[in-house]
Amino acid sequence: MMTEQISIRSYEPTDIDGVLGVLNRCLIADPLTSEQFQRKVLLDINYDPRGSLVAAANGRIVGYALGMVRRFQLEDGAPDLDRSWISLFAVDEAYRRTGIGGKLLAGIESYFRTKGCKVAIISGYAPNYFVPGIDPVAYPEALAFFTKMGYTEVYRPLSMDSDLVRLRVPDWVPAKEQGLLEAGVEFEQYSPELILPLLEFMKAEFPGDWQRFLRDAMVRVTTGEYEPDHIWIAHASGKVLGFAMYGDYCRFGPFGVAVNERGRGIGVILLLRTLMTMKARGMHNAWFLWTDDVAAKVYDAGGFKETRRFAYMKKAL
Repeated sequence: MMTEQISIRSYEPTDIDGVLGVLNRCLIADPLTSEQFQRKVLLDINYDPRGSLVAAANGRIVGYALGMVRRFQLEDGAPDLDRSWISLFAVDEAYRRTGIGGKLLAGIESYFRTKGCKVAIISGYAPNYFVPGIDPVAYPEALAFFTKMGYTEVYRPLSMDSDLVRLRVPDWVPAKEQGLLEAGVEFEQYSPELILPLLEFMKAEFPGDWQRFLRDAMVRVTTGEYEPDHIWIAHASGKVLGFAMYGDYCRFGPFGVAVNERGRGIGVILLLRTLMTMKARGMHNAWFLWTDDVAAKVYDAGGFKETRRFAYMKKAL
């Protein structure tokens, strides 16, 4: 191996199989299909070959790194064009501690600086992130590497799963729901009449990528890909107060309630309406990738339990 010629270069069109190979050998908890890589990397509107780097040993791909910088601001989102994200990073085990990882990272950070970025983040890039950060259980070497390279932990988000087969509506929920109904709060599946109020709500309460996510879900209802019960909406007097939805592969969310309406139980009702819909449609499990410890308490009524933790990290450039 010491006599091998190592090169760091931009991704080329014929690299897909080699890149998927190294990613799936290294990211054992998060394997990727070719279709996922095409959709979430190559077809991402912000993709730039300068941030898509391959490490090759005598022509064979042994490492890959993906860095993303926005060309376009998220819809109604706070300005973040000075931020950058490392979404994928892998080096074959036999080539670790040889300097390849450092060269890949240096190349990615150099690209970030040429774009005027002030901070690099691992990870959580929208719209196409893979995981919220580094799983310290699955990838302890990666956590140690990035720490050594100057990245610091911001916090540790968690992913959660719910066993829908065993899920029951807690005894206290019907009375809570009845109280909300008597107060004028309605809980309904998606309907065309709620499109504009829901979009207005999202712009005010959840600007950014969730707007795209929800708009896409509503479009998929109109094409027949989704049923109306993929999306549940709480509203009163023509104003949306909150929503919950589920997507493909049993993924729950996004899910949110207006800041001024929290604490009333609206979120719990939306959560359970959505989960019980999923259960009725034959799904045995619901999951999501990213929340924090405070928000995680909201999911107790839905039977969610912690599955993984991630180190969300950043570095000033």
